[in-house]
Amino acid sequence: MQEQRKLVDGLRGGQAYFQQLARSVWRVQEDERRRIANELHDGVGHNLAALIHLVANARAALHAAGDPAPPALQALERAHAIAESTLQDTRAMSRLLRPQILDDLGLEAAMHWLARSSLETRGLDVRLEFRAPRAALDGDRATLVFRVAQEALANAARHAGATRVDMRFDGGADRVRLEVRDDGRGCDLEAALARGSAGASAGLGGMRDRARLFDGSLQLDSAPGAGFTLVLELPFADAAAGAAAGAA
Repeated sequence: MQEQRKLVDGLRGGQAYFQQLARSVWRVQEDERRRIANELHDGVGHNLAALIHLVANARAALHAAGDPAPPALQALERAHAIAESTLQDTRAMSRLLRPQILDDLGLEAAMHWLARSSLETRGLDVRLEFRAPRAALDGDRATLVFRVAQEALANAARHAGATRVDMRFDGGADRVRLEVRDDGRGCDLEAALARGSAGASAGLGGMRDRARLFDGSLQLDSAPGAGFTLVLELPFADAAAGAAAGAA
């Protein structure tokens, strides 16, 4: 009996170690996303803005000289349009990698921004209901909730053909719950997850693995013609720590 107890304790210790290691890897990935997003915004973005300003000045100088020089003006107009488009793409990429609003204003503001941007960029009508938790989520869990919502909306737009998404976030006594439901075409969920390599199933499968890292769960439900529903449940850090201590 004592040997069995030692074996169980050893397995639990190994599981906790690998869970902590996986969390550390995930944090490193998020830190790298943040670094690249800042570089795109503060470095590349600022350089593109300066380039747009220079092109605009050159265009104005040609006009002021009284020599329209159509070929030169056309080239400058084209350069200006390309630079403007590239700047917008760079800013959008920076926000997708790591929206600054999540770090500056928190999860609620970031979720509302995500809902608005999904309408602007993907045409998704996202109805968000947000009930704040009893206390602010720690950074890891707030990021996870945001990433799951982001992946669910991407799935609704790219794979489900949805036009409307209902998203509800509830903060309970010891855990938070995110439910995302779309009106898309749905799918044979077991077959999609079994394939595992295609975009939707791979992305959502990855989110499920990340939920487990923080002692949470991610439930998926879908059927052909019945839309797609995702439910994330995530305990607060203190509740998860208490459960782990009780299990030990």
